[in-house]
Amino acid sequence: MPSNLVILPCHAIWKGGACYGESAQEWHLVDFQKVGYDHLAFKNHITQSVSYLKENSDAYLVISGGQTKAESGPVSESLSYYQLARTLYEQEHFFEEVKERITTEEFARDSFENVLFSICRFYEVFQRYPERITIVGFEFKRARFLDHHLHRALRFPLEKVEYIGNSPDPKDLDQERRQKYFEDLDNSEYKFAVKHFDQDWYGINAPLATKKMGRNPYNRHHGYQLSNPAIASFLSGVNGSIPVSNEQLRSLLQGVPWIKE
Repeated sequence: MPSNLVILPCHAIWKGGACYGESAQEWHLVDFQKVGYDHLAFKNHITQSVSYLKENSDAYLVISGGQTKAESGPVSESLSYYQLARTLYEQEHFFEEVKERITTEEFARDSFENVLFSICRFYEVFQRYPERITIVGFEFKRARFLDHHLHRALRFPLEKVEYIGNSPDPKDLDQERRQKYFEDLDNSEYKFAVKHFDQDWYGINAPLATKKMGRNPYNRHHGYQLSNPAIASFLSGVNGSIPVSNEQLRSLLQGVPWIKE
């Protein structure tokens, strides 16, 4: 039975097409994602995740991302990633076995929910929590996922976490503008994400909560409180309906198997 949860956080929605994700026209992208050819990094996240499954029989992949864009219709980011993976590998013999170790998580609206809800999906499938976690994503988000979400917010031991990161490639820019691009990328990561998660570990207040509301145009609501009774109180707390402190919320994780007192 798998014990290593592989989390693939989604960043966009693949529309489908004959270019197998290579063309930006096949993706719903915002402007800054186009400059960095982010869609190629997304495709690489998918291929790296599938390769990891092929090489690690104890790994189980959860592709995480909700129905975040009204212009895409009620199609989740995670389902579109899965459809691209299936398109890429459907002729590969090994994929018949690997696809049995892939599922989607279709409610996450930000990076913290990518982590938390993927853990919940793993429990839904196996009725136990993962012993290890592997994340496949952007290198510039490493600290956000490891230090803020897993270590501080969820108290998951970092010695049991692996992070596989890549970077956008703004290949149309000259060297000077590339350097500024990556400086701006790091600055934006801090300004719009890390700085806020540093104060609001669970994203229950503005501006993080406001951003999540904007990423839920179809007003979807998960049922993880029902399927994960051991952390039901915590899941209700991070829903944000009742104002509580970061420390009070974290105390609701008392007794989960990954926290060793």
